Amino acid sequence: MRIHVLVEGESEVSLLRSWLRRFLPQHTFKLIRHRGKGRLPADPQRSPVPRREGLLDQLPAKLRAYGHALDSATDRVLVLVDLDQDDCIELKRRLLKTWKSCRPRPEARFRIAIEETEAFYLGDPSAIKKAFPKAKLYKTRGYVQDSVCGTWELFAQVIGAESKDKTSWAAQMAPHLGTAWKGRQANASPSFRQFCIALRVLAGEIVD
Repeated sequence: MRIHVLVEGESEVSLLRSWLRRFLPQHTFKLIRHRGKGRLPADPQRSPVPRREGLLDQLPAKLRAYGHALDSATDRVLVLVDLDQDDCIELKRRLLKTWKSCRPRPEARFRIAIEETEAFYLGDPSAIKKAFPKAKLYKTRGYVQDSVCGTWELFAQVIGAESKDKTSWAAQMAPHLGTAWKGRQANASPSFRQFCIALRVLAGEIVD
């Protein structure tokens, strides 16, 4: 199976480029990055504004194009977007509404990193320690997994970063972030586990 993974930017590409090959080595992936998150247009049938290049700005048009161009027997679509300050249920509702408006529509799943993809890292302390040997994991005491609390800022404190460099963090975490999505070794992030489940469903490894 070939899975087209739509992400917000370069940091997600930096993380997923190698991690996906470890997670589902028998499948292929095409990573499509955008210029940030953007906003879903009020009318999903309208063409996107050219200067708006965020994931959500472009999403309706890309889903329509995939619906016409992709064969669901060989190609699937996964959209990964950060929650940020949005309401999770409402964002998921709008994503599904956009997808359902496509005729035809591609075989697709939508996953939301809560609050940001750094939550995936915080769910795997052993990977953090391997990627950043001097990490101060004690700073995660009191952290509630997948809470909206300033996730990237917390991760920066844990690894001792003096500035925001998500792409560099992703590159360092990519070789170490675990692939366990169930069982005792599973990542503690619920949104990470849901991301893994969506990938496996699209790949035909498990049934939704």
